[in-house]
Amino acid sequence: MITILNRRRLLADSSSEMAAKAREALKAANIPYAMKTVQNHTGLGKALHAGAGVGAYRGGMPASSFSDPIRYVYFIYVRKKDLAKAKEVCQIR
Repeated sequence: MITILNRRRLLADSSSEMAAKAREALKAANIPYAMKTVQNHTGLGKALHAGAGVGAYRGGMPASSFSDPIRYVYFIYVRKKDLAKAKEVCQIR
């Protein structure tokens, strides 16, 4: 079981493809892992950002359509004792 006390972060990436490749490699090597997905913005931050776009473009294309394409950050954790093997399997330095 992976807990806060015995885990180490293997990966923190905004690419869902990279996270999927790492998960598949860990599954193939029978290394237990935990994954956490976090949104890049809070609800308030998204509302403020969208409101600024509407004001700046007077109802046209909002600023949020162009800036900050990263929406999610994926964190993959493994047990401390499995970290070296997991890095090797996932080809992470």
